[in-house]
Amino acid sequence: MEKRGFRADALLARARRHARMSQRELAVAVGVAPSTVAAIESGARHPSVELLDRLLRASGLRLAVVDADGVELAPFPDEAVRDNAGRRFPAHLDVLPPDRVPPTRVASPRYDRPPAKGWYRLRADAPREGAVGPRADHPTVAEVELARQKTLYGRSPTWPRREATLREAWGLAPGPDDD
Repeated sequence: MEKRGFRADALLARARRHARMSQRELAVAVGVAPSTVAAIESGARHPSVELLDRLLRASGLRLAVVDADGVELAPFPDEAVRDNAGRRFPAHLDVLPPDRVPPTRVASPRYDRPPAKGWYRLRADAPREGAVGPRADHPTVAEVELARQKTLYGRSPTWPRREATLREAWGLAPGPDDD
């Protein structure tokens, strides 16, 4: 038996069986022609990810990306810090807060540009190819601001309480010292 990659045809048929829906019922629920569902299930048509997602959701399922251990990979957060032009930092690089200027950069700001919202650097601790395992996402704007405030107020005796309040207000996970 030949092994194939991702099989949208067999997956969609299985999803319909799970939902106990006919091709016509699924097509009506999603707003496509019944022939579209039939063509996908027969392998004559390859659906876009967006269409497959809609079809699976109508079947009561959802499309997910998982690693080799079955752990689901969440999408990149929309709140991840971006550069001054509003672009995402390169996904394969680590993002540093704006106060941690890499040694290869000039520390003094340029008069004609706004201050940097962050810096990036190549990961020194992981090989570029074949790297497996969880990696920290790029920080969100709230996480960068929390790091900045920790630099400013971290030695204050009231910092732990302030940090907990900020984490709660900004929807961040509790810190390692929070109970």
